[in-house]
Amino acid sequence: MAAKRRDDGERADADAKSKLSRLLETELELEAMLKQAKQEAKRLVELAESAAENRVRQFELQLEAEEAIVRDRIARERDQAIDSIREEARRESDQLDELDDAKVNELASYVLDLLLGRPGSRGSD
Repeated sequence: MAAKRRDDGERADADAKSKLSRLLETELELEAMLKQAKQEAKRLVELAESAAENRVRQFELQLEAEEAIVRDRIARERDQAIDSIREEARRESDQLDELDDAKVNELASYVLDLLLGRPGSRGSD
């Protein structure tokens, strides 16, 4: 009987050592898997940051291009408005140059009558 107890004890001891050995192996495998998962996570974060930086750069380039287009359009519109005003001023100047001295004197008298409120002018009403 003592031999049987000894065999049972040795078997139990061997089972415990085997279980402990498997537990240690599992722990090492899990540590390796964790290390690999951390490396993969780091790689994915770096890829995501790089992709985000690329998108930001593309957005900035697009924004700069659109800003240049808007600046050009505004400059063209400004130049067109200036040209239009100059053309109108030239036409009005030409019209004034076409007036003879008699008409200029007549208009000047009319304006003075209006300003002074003389009888017969609209300003006297």
